[in-house]
Amino acid sequence: MENNKKSKKWERSIKWIWLLAVCILFFFSWLVYFITLNLTSALVSAAGMSLLCIISLLVHYFDSRYITAVISDLSRLTDLLTELKEQPVFPENEDTLCSKLQAKMIKLINILKKKQTTALLEHNNMKALVSDISHQLKTPIANLMMYSEFLEDPSLPKETQTEYIHTIRLCVERLHFLSESLIKLSRLESGLIHLNQTEQSLNETVLKAVKDIYTKAKSKECEIIYHEENKIILPHDRNWTAEAVFNLLDNAVKYSRPYAKIHLTVKAFGMFAAVEVADENTPIPKEEQNKIFSRFYRGSNSHNSEGIGVGLYLAREIAVKSGGYMNLRTTKQGNIFSLTLYSKPSNKGCLI
Repeated sequence: MENNKKSKKWERSIKWIWLLAVCILFFFSWLVYFITLNLTSALVSAAGMSLLCIISLLVHYFDSRYITAVISDLSRLTDLLTELKEQPVFPENEDTLCSKLQAKMIKLINILKKKQTTALLEHNNMKALVSDISHQLKTPIANLMMYSEFLEDPSLPKETQTEYIHTIRLCVERLHFLSESLIKLSRLESGLIHLNQTEQSLNETVLKAVKDIYTKAKSKECEIIYHEENKIILPHDRNWTAEAVFNLLDNAVKYSRPYAKIHLTVKAFGMFAAVEVADENTPIPKEEQNKIFSRFYRGSNSHNSEGIGVGLYLAREIAVKSGGYMNLRTTKQGNIFSLTLYSKPSNKGCLI
C-alpha cells in the first residue's frame, strides 16, 4: 500500500515537471523572439527545446520500462530462492550487478539445499536410532517381566528360582551394557563430545585399552600379544582412542575360540600411525565387509555371541572424528582390523 502511494505521488510529480517544461519552452521561444525579433530563430529554438523534451521523455519512458523489467526479474529471482530452484533469470555471462547478485543467490540456494538434505538425513537417522533402540530393548525387558512374574510363584523349587534369578541378572547386565553403549554412541553422534586432541604417546593409550580388556581375555583364555615397532607421539584424545582400540580388542576376544592368540601392533608409516588387531577368527565374508562398521549390524557368525553391534561402528566414528579411518582386511589366519591416525609433524618429531 505504501509503495502504491509513493508510485502515484511520483507520477503526479512527473506530470507537473512536464507541464513546467512546456511553460519554459514557450517562455524561452517568446524570449528569443523578443530579443532577436526573428521568427525563424524563435521557431528553431522552440524546435530544439521540443526535441530535447521528446528525447528526455523517451529516455524516461525506456528507463522506467527497464527498471520495471529489472524489478520483475528480481522478484522472480526471490521466488526461485524461496522455492530453492536453480534457474537463471539474468544472463550468466554478463559482468553486471544483477548477474553477480544472481550468482550469489544461486550459491545461497545450494547452501540451503545442502542444509535441508543434512537436516532430513539427521531426522531419518534419529528415527532409525529410536527404532533400533526400541528393538534392542524389547527382548531383555520382556524377559525381565516374564521371569519376575515366574518368581512370584511361591511353589517354585529353589533350583528354578536360582536359574530365573541368574537369567534376570543377565538381562540387567545386557540392559546396562546396551545403555552404556547407546549413551556413548549418541553423545558422540550428536556432537556433545568434542575430542581433546593433544600430543601424547599412542603406545600408552593402546596399553590403557589392553588393561581394560585383560580380564575378559583371561576369562576366555585368550592371549593378547603386543608388538611395538615405534614409540609414537601424535595428537589424539586418549580416552576416546582407547575406547576405539578396546572395541577392536573386545570384538576379537568375543569371537575367539579358547586359547586363541590376538596380535596387537602399533606402528608408524610416513605421516600416519596405525593400531592393528589381528585375530584367529573365521574370516569375515566379502559380502559382509562393507556392512561390518554399520550401526547395530551383526555378522552371520555372531548370533551365538553377546553384543548389539555398536562396537565397531563406535570405533569407526571415533576414528573419523579423530581425522583417521578404519580398515579391515582378511587373511587365511583371520581378520585384521586397523585404526589409522594422521600424525602431524611437530618439533618433537613423530617417533621416539
